[in-house]
Amino acid sequence: MAKLHSWLSAHYIIGDPEKHSLEERIFNTFCIIAIVAFFFEIFFNYYMGLKAVAIICFLGTIFSIGLYYLSRCRRNTKWAIRSLGIVANFTFLFNYFFNSGIYGPNLVLFCLILLITIVVVPKKELAVWITLNMVTVLGVLVFEYLYPEFIPNTYRDDLTKAIDFGITYMVVALLICLSISFIRNNYDRERNKVFLKNLEVQEQHIKILEQNKSLEKLNLEKAKLFSIVAHDIRSPLSSILGYLEILVQTDMSKEEDEQVQSSLLQVTKDTLEMLTNVLMWSKSQLDGTRVDIVEVDVADELGKGLSLERNIANKKDISLRMDINQKALIAADLNMFLIVVRNLVNNAIKFTPEGGKVWVSVEQDAENCLIKIKDNGLGIKEQNRDELFKLKALSTFGTNNEKGVGLGLLLCKEFTELQGGKIWYEANDEEGGSCFVVSFKLYAV
Repeated sequence: MAKLHSWLSAHYIIGDPEKHSLEERIFNTFCIIAIVAFFFEIFFNYYMGLKAVAIICFLGTIFSIGLYYLSRCRRNTKWAIRSLGIVANFTFLFNYFFNSGIYGPNLVLFCLILLITIVVVPKKELAVWITLNMVTVLGVLVFEYLYPEFIPNTYRDDLTKAIDFGITYMVVALLICLSISFIRNNYDRERNKVFLKNLEVQEQHIKILEQNKSLEKLNLEKAKLFSIVAHDIRSPLSSILGYLEILVQTDMSKEEDEQVQSSLLQVTKDTLEMLTNVLMWSKSQLDGTRVDIVEVDVADELGKGLSLERNIANKKDISLRMDINQKALIAADLNMFLIVVRNLVNNAIKFTPEGGKVWVSVEQDAENCLIKIKDNGLGIKEQNRDELFKLKALSTFGTNNEKGVGLGLLLCKEFTELQGGKIWYEANDEEGGSCFVVSFKLYAV
């Protein structure tokens, strides 16, 4: 039953719109209607005694079936249309002589074949078929005018004439309605496709423009960054070279020698920190960064991971306190987590004067763990706070002239967000310094 329903569906009979062109489907529809119309005309004309017309209708039925097979099954619609154009004109020409000439529905049939021709034939062949149709019609009209005795009136009475005209009108009107309906539906469908395609193109165009703007902005920022990095790396390297030349070429007292060595060590550390941040950020931008989320014990990892920062703080006579009174287990990438916190603690130490304080504290609620790095150092001016986590590459100096290129906070932001966390700045108004807060999700067991 399902297979029978599939065979009887419009898509199966006249062709699937996705696979068959509009011209093919219209032509197949004409063939189906012609088959049905010719078939009933056989019996009607035979009943009226028009045996010659009945034979023509029988041949028309067979011919229409052949055209349908050639177009629908063999997909050779071009030759089917040409065959129709030739045969239909000559068939209607013979029918004109056997079906009352101008007093029958013959001119309507010629108009029908003209309509079919205009709708389905290729544009380059239109002139030929229209000319053939008009020459045929004008020719029979002139012939009937000159020799009316060769085209007798074959109707028995007015009733049979009315029935013949009525059937012809119904067939022609049906074919006209179907062809116009096909054309309008196809036009609407194609218009909708074009409209949707234009919307897609516009959306893609907007996305491409936005991407281009982002890429241009990023490229400009990167170019600026690497230009500044190249300049700022060259400067400390020149200082290192200068200190080394002094050590090699100059006789200095022990006190001067220790001072130069201390300065050389500090410049080397600053340069190494700068290079480390640049390389880590470059790697995350170019290759992508793999994130391995695991359970991280905040107190335990910070206790072990900030030992180097304790030594740096002690040398600068800065108090580094850990206020972690509760066990906090977070979901994070251990290496990234330590990089973020160590960068923030290093910044706090860098911008806190000797004798200052740096606090690392932990707070948590039902879902998140907040790690706060607070200091009583120089603080950050309000007009500069909006640019903290952006690629502006502004050189900064700590309280002992420790130098950086502004990549540390950008690296912290990117690594924190890669782990599903958040980072922001809060002013430490009570102590006059800064407070950076990093938020991570608690580890769900």
